[in-house]
Amino acid sequence: MPEEQIIVQLNPDVPPTGSDLGITNAARKSFGRRSEWETYYETNDYEEYAKYRLKDKDKRLLEFLARGMTADDFDSFIEKVQEEAYDELVSNWFNTQRHDLIDTLWQWRNTPTHDTPFNHGFFSFEIKAPIFVARQLVKHEYLIMSEYSRRYITDDVEFYQPTVWRKAAEDVKQGSSDEGVEDVWQVSDEYQGITENALNVYKHLVDVQGVAPEQARMVLPQSLMTSWTYSGTLGAFAKLCRLRLAKDSQYETRLVAEKIYDHLKEQFPVAAPLLVFGCVDS
Repeated sequence: MPEEQIIVQLNPDVPPTGSDLGITNAARKSFGRRSEWETYYETNDYEEYAKYRLKDKDKRLLEFLARGMTADDFDSFIEKVQEEAYDELVSNWFNTQRHDLIDTLWQWRNTPTHDTPFNHGFFSFEIKAPIFVARQLVKHEYLIMSEYSRRYITDDVEFYQPTVWRKAAEDVKQGSSDEGVEDVWQVSDEYQGITENALNVYKHLVDVQGVAPEQARMVLPQSLMTSWTYSGTLGAFAKLCRLRLAKDSQYETRLVAEKIYDHLKEQFPVAAPLLVFGCVDS
């Protein structure tokens, strides 16, 4: 199963660092101020115990930093967009109300955010995925990747095994639709034959012909599984998730982003959703 082959786990040698409070205090540093956790209590069947959460004023500060506007201004913006979207829905598509909606959204798009404090949190992941996924993710800025190399390693060859073959999307030059091809078994058989042949040729080049692995690897397809250490700040990984969790992102790449986001949200339950989705309850 694709979900089982694609693995995202925290680097056991480099645990995540930082917290929502740490992000808050990094932002307050300019004013020489600090905040503290708010303590609250929960009771189970046996005892009462203390827990800690971000104060409301600090949550509002993170909302402002991530959105570039106060909570009240953001609520007003959402109401305005909803009103203009409704007006557009019940009117012609190309009237002035459509332009009003575009102007409103453009205003939001150009609202300056304050990203620096969010880069005081750090993550390091160990990821296993097909090469074509790794090549998409290597494009992201400010993330360090150290990858498994076929220049030196010739064993443990594994290919990605999709269970669904998606049809090409009709409305975009790249990407896929939600509809699968009809003859799944034939496509799978053809794919299996190609990967097996590629592996046989690779082994022959390395083991019989004595070809250097750095050249022999050229016959292996992009579905070859690879692994890498992926490290960077909360801000950098949040940007990756914001882009790769979109519906038009490739499914396999979206799987990686979903798993990364789960870790971001666990470490930063307030900051991560704000950076990725613009709201906390996501």
